[in-house]
Amino acid sequence: MKLKIFSGFQLKIIMAVLMLVDHIAQFIPNIPIWFHYLGRIVAPIFFFILVEGFIHTRDRQKYMKRLFLWGFIMYGGSRLLEFVLPYEQMIPNNIFLSLASCFSLLYIIDIRQKVDEKKDKTKFTIYAITIGFLSLFTEASFLGIGMVLIFYYFRDNKVAFSISYIILSCIFLIGDITYENLFLINYQWMMVFSLPFMLMYNGERGRSLKYFFYVFYPTHIWVLYILGYFLTKSN
Repeated sequence: MKLKIFSGFQLKIIMAVLMLVDHIAQFIPNIPIWFHYLGRIVAPIFFFILVEGFIHTRDRQKYMKRLFLWGFIMYGGSRLLEFVLPYEQMIPNNIFLSLASCFSLLYIIDIRQKVDEKKDKTKFTIYAITIGFLSLFTEASFLGIGMVLIFYYFRDNKVAFSISYIILSCIFLIGDITYENLFLINYQWMMVFSLPFMLMYNGERGRSLKYFFYVFYPTHIWVLYILGYFLTKSN
């Protein structure tokens, strides 16, 4: 029996809650580390939804511009907040720029697939390599690139989709396989637990609260940063 129970909207709501839990542990002192464990499944779902959005959106350029716009809003707001209330906990999070750069990569790949001239294919190959390189300097780095390529190329082959995603997740198991490394230092491998959610996606968009998620992401981080600042200063 196939359990296709989650719409895109439902996945976003679940991930928004788990993202909040993860960031509570990032900015508020003395929170249990397992809050971070729950957060490891969030980013892959948003990249998964990004690919679905890329495939189904009626205006890819508008979608891409919106991601970059909110990325710059997030960057500017975070730097201003750090300037006004400086303390040791920085605000590195800016998933918007990672999503925007990966969306741009898919956009160029899609154009390359449609052109016929060899020189055009070469040109767009160079563009794709350049965007991929620049994406390495965003928050998601190589993981973002790897995920969108897997989700895009293996979208209709769930076996290849699952195997390749598990392999990508298990990169973090290479080397130091100790409890301390896997559960206290380098627990990014737990992103593998995003897979069941993606496999249970029913292909439907669900309700649309488009700008809620754009606003919620920076707002909750800024609020937690401020709370963390004052809690730290009061101790």
